[in-house]
Amino acid sequence: MEHHPESSDASVEEHAIPSLPVRIVQVFVSPAALFDALRQRPAWLGAVLGLIGLGIALQLLTPVILSEEAWRQVIETQVAGPGAAGANQAAVEQQVEFMLTWGPALGAGSAIVITPLWLCVLAGLLLIAFNVILGGEASFKQLLSAAAHASYIGTAGAVVSTGLMAVGAEIVTLSPGLFLPEMEGFIGRFLNGINVFSVWTCGVLGVAVSRFYPGRSVAAGTTYLLVLYLIFVAAIAMFSGLLAGLAG
Repeated sequence: MEHHPESSDASVEEHAIPSLPVRIVQVFVSPAALFDALRQRPAWLGAVLGLIGLGIALQLLTPVILSEEAWRQVIETQVAGPGAAGANQAAVEQQVEFMLTWGPALGAGSAIVITPLWLCVLAGLLLIAFNVILGGEASFKQLLSAAAHASYIGTAGAVVSTGLMAVGAEIVTLSPGLFLPEMEGFIGRFLNGINVFSVWTCGVLGVAVSRFYPGRSVAAGTTYLLVLYLIFVAAIAMFSGLLAGLAG
């Protein structure tokens, strides 16, 4: 049987994917090209490990980058929560001191555990909607690779927020609430809870859906994930209001 080495080389080149740093850039500037490549070779392990590494670095470096006052404010917001008004202030202060000491290490440990679990959940949500319900044929591995790469957008958001706090801004989640008049109640909590980087991630995963599922549009995947995300944000806003009401 005649062998054509040039054909084999062309096949390998056709299915090759860029290096991880190039793929991360593609998430932001050319997601369609990225997901076309991942459809053929759904590389996910390097992307997941990169996310974990960046998550650990953010947890360990944030208290170093921020001023002591800004870091304490971050911890107090995380510990106190919406129902802090009626909480035992001595207990809250004790938790704050504990987190100031051990928070970075605990956060780094959670990045190792939570990151892969969250990516599996995200891939599973896409699989349920577009495979189980709508009869598509993308593999879980393909969807996991898409979720892992798209999640670098959220990491970029965390870096931006940390950078803004480092130069003196208050605790920042880039949300529609920053650009609107200050509102209270459920609407205010809801708008302030929407992270624009999360919305961006939904849009990029919509591109993945359009590449992995022939006939499905970018809008289909984006709308599905965006609705789930907004329901999640609304649930948190309602729960926060309930806690604040009970505390008051």
